[in-house]
Amino acid sequence: MEEKLLTPLRDVPLPPSAVDLDRAVRDGRRTVRRRRVGVVAAAGLAVAAVLVAAPAILERQAAPTPATPAVTPTPTAASTAPMPSRAPAAFAPSRQYADFGWLPDGVTDRTVTTRADQLALTAATPVSPAAKDPGLMVDLRMVPAGRGIALGIERDFATSDSATGKAGAEAAEPVNGRSARWNTVAAPDPGSTALRWEYAPGAWAEVIVQRAPEGTDPRLLAHRIAADVRYGVDRPVRLPARLGVLPAGLKPISYQVSRWARGGWTVELAYSAGGRTKFGDWPLVVLMMPRASESGDGAVLGDPDSTLDGHPARRRTAMDGGASLQLYNVHGLYVEITVHDRSTLRAFGGNLDQLYRDATIYPKVADWR
Repeated sequence: MEEKLLTPLRDVPLPPSAVDLDRAVRDGRRTVRRRRVGVVAAAGLAVAAVLVAAPAILERQAAPTPATPAVTPTPTAASTAPMPSRAPAAFAPSRQYADFGWLPDGVTDRTVTTRADQLALTAATPVSPAAKDPGLMVDLRMVPAGRGIALGIERDFATSDSATGKAGAEAAEPVNGRSARWNTVAAPDPGSTALRWEYAPGAWAEVIVQRAPEGTDPRLLAHRIAADVRYGVDRPVRLPARLGVLPAGLKPISYQVSRWARGGWTVELAYSAGGRTKFGDWPLVVLMMPRASESGDGAVLGDPDSTLDGHPARRRTAMDGGASLQLYNVHGLYVEITVHDRSTLRAFGGNLDQLYRDATIYPKVADWR
């Protein structure tokens, strides 16, 4: 647990330093959380996933599938997806504005992350834990009107300046008649290709192709995927839980839903009355995944030490002033509720038990709403 890792540092005075401690702690907390998600999912599903370096992308460990064959997309392929005449001023976190259209066969693992200022989708080829290299992964990053997309692979990639969408050293063939450029900065590894285009006036989208199959031109592949993106699908994001009434000001800020071909999934819901905390977290985060075990994993997830309404539970306070409530085998699910600052915890009366009790949980994917 991150509490165990950081406990020895709590009472040790630190000498003056030029290091940005807030940033260091923030980055460390994100790393621990990504590892926790992966380990817990692996223990409960035999299909694991953890967050990786693209926006809301998962580092997958799933059952092996046949290798994706080489694809030969054409850059001028006609698309049936109409291009919007204008983009929304903001996205609704509870709805998915856009979706992939055409994708190569075998890219079956999916993640969607919604926020008011950005939308991130990932499609990936399942890979086995023993695989030497991950398979094909495709990211779609999109911002509403008036915003731009940062050049690098960043979690918070939406910028306040739409002109950043024009960045890139090389002009690309238009995407369905709209201006496009190759983003030569965004490539996270030598095997990736990034194409961004103006999907509506003043609004940008970007497709990033990583690890294209051997024999495939990644630029042709990126262009073919971009040409068939569907806009305005306005699909509700279906969730395994609905929270009760939240304290005044707290509202949904980000939904992240990941599902894998063999049935595994992970959901993270974030709520805020404003922005992130000084450590880079959302004030309230709810994490859920299938896991029937009623004990920890001996490494990242600790054992329960109490109960709540008959479910094994574990409660902890955090160095950021918040607290966490972990619940085991809630109808076959692991549920973790975390508050990341003192003021939000006070708004809940200093206790997260009632927040859980007021929530409605739908363990079966078919029942999500």
